[in-house]
Amino acid sequence: MPEETSPRSSSRRPLLLAGLGLLLVLAVIVAVVMIRGAGDDAPTDPAPTTAAPTPPPFPEAPASVSGHASLTVPEEPRFAEGTFWARAGQEYLVTVDVTSEKPEGSGGNAMYLGVTLSCSPQAGGPGITTGGTQNMLTGEETTYRNQGLVTVAEDGPVDCSIKLSAPYDDVASDGTTFDVDGTWRATAAGADARQASTDGLPRTVDPGPAQAVLGTEAPVEAGADLRALTSLHLTTCTIVNGSREDGRAWCDKADLDEAGSTVQLTATAQLLDASGEVCQKLDAATTKPDHIDEYRHHRLIPVELEVTVPQKPCGTTVRVSVAVTNDGPAPLVVHRSNSSLVVAA
Repeated sequence: MPEETSPRSSSRRPLLLAGLGLLLVLAVIVAVVMIRGAGDDAPTDPAPTTAAPTPPPFPEAPASVSGHASLTVPEEPRFAEGTFWARAGQEYLVTVDVTSEKPEGSGGNAMYLGVTLSCSPQAGGPGITTGGTQNMLTGEETTYRNQGLVTVAEDGPVDCSIKLSAPYDDVASDGTTFDVDGTWRATAAGADARQASTDGLPRTVDPGPAQAVLGTEAPVEAGADLRALTSLHLTTCTIVNGSREDGRAWCDKADLDEAGSTVQLTATAQLLDASGEVCQKLDAATTKPDHIDEYRHHRLIPVELEVTVPQKPCGTTVRVSVAVTNDGPAPLVVHRSNSSLVVAA
């Protein structure tokens, strides 16, 4: 007799199958979640780091190069060669200082030496050429100081060097060997640095009251420290055709005097108000009397002024002017070549 099947067992079988299917789906879901979680915990590549900027191949300002040269008349060597890195749009004040001396026992009463500082951006564009000429006297140290402003259109190197010139072989000092020491320095100047125009030079200054020969104006801020550096290239009217520039002589023959000229330079800094009128004198500096005789003839005279603008200034513009006082007896010439005035913060 066949065995009977319970109706309750038949009704439970679909439920068991459904439960098993649900468990299988849950198992698959759990496995997927675990796999994804494991992926989230896997090590990730490190975030990219910003590389340190590459330093420029040459020193940035302040930069300087010093050198020593020994030359024999009529040589024209170059020394103190070097390079500094300039940033686009930044003004740089470059100064040159050179000292030398005519040796004891060398021929003649005086010996000519010309000094030229040259700074040229490697990428091209305007640089500076400045320096001076003087006749050195035996046993007396002679100093050359001058300056100029350099700016570049793009970041890059600026090459600087000092050239010496003792080019004449038909002089008493021919064959003389002497030593020269020199340094050029480049420093960052403020955005408001100014260099005076020399369009009013050359000019002749007769004996008498002081005459202003160079000047410039620059915006300033309260409490700012300023430097005004001047160098004037002068010759005295002692000989015919001895003070030439722009293709002509600047001394009248009737005014020549072998006694030469005694000269002083005065640099003055003044604040200007909104109307352009002087509202305060900041400071002034005057050089010692310097006698330029027929043997020296050329003279490069520097004067430097350092001032601090008051915390509550009466104006926001500074005017710096340079005046020459010639005590005679001969007139003297202020040359455009190698005369400069720079105002920098």
